[in-house]
Amino acid sequence: MTELLEAVAEVRQQSDRVLRVAAALYEADRAGVRQRDLVAETGYTREHIRRLIEDEKIRRDVIEPTPRYLAEQARRHRSGA
Repeated sequence: MTELLEAVAEVRQQSDRVLRVAAALYEADRAGVRQRDLVAETGYTREHIRRLIEDEKIRRDVIEPTPRYLAEQARRHRSGA
């Protein structure tokens, strides 16, 4: 049981980190930081950055949820993540 609880805690920490990164990328994008600079600073691909920013816009109700976002949320819900 301890191993399970540790695994659950690790997933939560990773999820929290992703949300923090997405929020920071969103704010940087709003401040006018170029994506090429974000790629250089983070090591993420442009597509990964674009998706993280898009997801953050959806969470903040700036844009409507996309089919990709809805499918990902459904997958996470099914897996219990």
